[in-house]
Amino acid sequence: MSSSSDPQQNKTLLLAFQKTLAKRLRGENADIGAFFHKDIAWHFPKSTAEAASGSDHYGIDAVMAMFGDDVGQFYQQDSMTFHYHSMTAEDDRVHLHFSLEAKTATGEDYYNDYQSLFRFADGKIIEVWEYFDTAYLFSFFNG
Repeated sequence: MSSSSDPQQNKTLLLAFQKTLAKRLRGENADIGAFFHKDIAWHFPKSTAEAASGSDHYGIDAVMAMFGDDVGQFYQQDSMTFHYHSMTAEDDRVHLHFSLEAKTATGEDYYNDYQSLFRFADGKIIEVWEYFDTAYLFSFFNG
């Protein structure tokens, strides 16, 4: 496995992934799995472990399931809109600051800020660390 250390190439790949993800979340046929390395790991804050399928997801099958079952448990997927604020790349990593606007599964308005660090290897996403205000998120489901 070789790291993908071209920052501009990694930014371009991440933008293509985000565009494809948005299509998928609108219910369009879009293959986000093509962007993932076979050894992908996606990490969420530890506080999400009980509410979803865990805070860490390893392998394409687990990550793809997370984008189906877990996302649908929190949000009406066709309502999800991403607002991108900044993107910074260095070596094999790209940091993305964005906000998510959506309707919750119960129909409430949701808007939260996110910080994600993507790492690339062999021209694919191999690891993601995603951070957001989990207390705010859970206020919609535990309130």
